[in-house]
Amino acid sequence: MTDSVQFDIQPFGERGWLARLSGFAGDVESGLFANAAADAIRLCEGVTDAVAGIDSITLRFDPALIDAETARHALSNGVKNAAAPSATSITTTVIEIPVLYGGEAGPDLELVCDRNHLSPAEYVERHSHAPYRVITLGFAPGFAYLGPLDDNLRAPRLSTPRPRLPAGSVGVAGGFTGVYSLSSPGGWNIIGRTPLTLFDAHSPSPFVFQPGASVRFRSIDEIEFNKLIKQGK
Repeated sequence: MTDSVQFDIQPFGERGWLARLSGFAGDVESGLFANAAADAIRLCEGVTDAVAGIDSITLRFDPALIDAETARHALSNGVKNAAAPSATSITTTVIEIPVLYGGEAGPDLELVCDRNHLSPAEYVERHSHAPYRVITLGFAPGFAYLGPLDDNLRAPRLSTPRPRLPAGSVGVAGGFTGVYSLSSPGGWNIIGRTPLTLFDAHSPSPFVFQPGASVRFRSIDEIEFNKLIKQGK
């Protein structure tokens, strides 16, 4: 852990602890650090899970195996000893995500464009041109928080979340862009959809995204979207 990283630990229910992290240069650095720490903490005896957020780590433990104070020390030591991969390190593999922007696939694109004083073409160009890193996974299984998102592409979460979004929906909220691997409720601004299958229950690694991976979006038209759907890509 670098000297600049700080953390505060608070109880999280009867069988958990929550560490809030601070002192990072940005969300990418914080998220990668949290995931690296969680991976190590998960190996500790008595720990049933360690979940990384963008700036937090939640530890859950089995009180039949370890007491609360021992679990707290496991979390504290895990954070102190963690070392995340550099957010600027070169990644050999880039995950390319084809996206059909706007229309029925991206019902909030026009609203987000108006908010940022951009035409849809300008917005799509900027969103698909930028490289992103997978900062962390949550709030739903396989949902990827990608960043950093350019200031000119941002928009706040919807005041009323939609009860159901189709799998593959691409959205923006605050400083992040994200992709819904599964159909689920969601409060992000949906700007497009990918035809790719992002979840395979029969695969040893069921989700396409992993923390730290590099991602680029590629704008496609409806013809290619439907072609990829038929191919089952």
